[in-house]
Amino acid sequence: MKNEKVNIGIILAGGRSSRFGEPKALFQDEATGKTWVELTASKLMPHCERIFISANREIYLKLVKIFRAETAIQIIPDQEEFTDFGPLGGLYAVMVQSQAYQKAHFLVLPVDMPFLTLEEIGRLADYPNHFAKTKQAEHYLVANIPYSREILHELLQNGQHRVRALLEKLDTQPLEFENEAPFRNINRQNELF
Repeated sequence: MKNEKVNIGIILAGGRSSRFGEPKALFQDEATGKTWVELTASKLMPHCERIFISANREIYLKLVKIFRAETAIQIIPDQEEFTDFGPLGGLYAVMVQSQAYQKAHFLVLPVDMPFLTLEEIGRLADYPNHFAKTKQAEHYLVANIPYSREILHELLQNGQHRVRALLEKLDTQPLEFENEAPFRNINRQNELF
C-alpha cells in the first residue's frame, strides 16, 4: 500500500570487493565518468531528504572527499565493534548516527547494482517496509525499512550477519518487480560486458 515519501537513503558501500579487484563504490562508470557511489546517490536524491553512505575504513576518507560539497550526504564508517559484519554492520552504523530520524523510512540500496533506475527506486519508495523481489530472486539489500537500531544491535550481538534475519524481524514484505535486469549486482568487472 502506498505511503508517504521515503525520507532517508542508505547506500551500502562498505564491502570488500575482493572479487571485483577494486572498491566497487569508487569504480568509474565509463559513460558518465562518475563513480558508482555517486550514481547511486544521484538516483536516491529525488526520493530522500538525506543520504547516509555506509563505508569501510579503507574508502571512508575518499568518500568524504567526493561528497564534501554535498550537505545532504554523510559518510558513516563501520562501528569498531561491528567491523566486517557485512551489510548488517553497515546498517547498524547508519542507524546509530541517524537517531534523529526514528520516524523516517530508510530506502536501502547496495552500491553494486548500477542498472537500477529511478523507476524501480521510486516504486520501492512508495512502499514502506518492503524489499524488492522478482520471479528470479529476492533482493533483500534493495529495501524500504523502518528505523531498526535496537533490532540490528541484537542480531549483531547474536552473531547474525544475514539481512534476511533483519527483514524477518521487521516483517518486511516482498514487492514484486517484473524485470530482473535492473537488480543484477556486479561482483566481477567482466560481468559488465
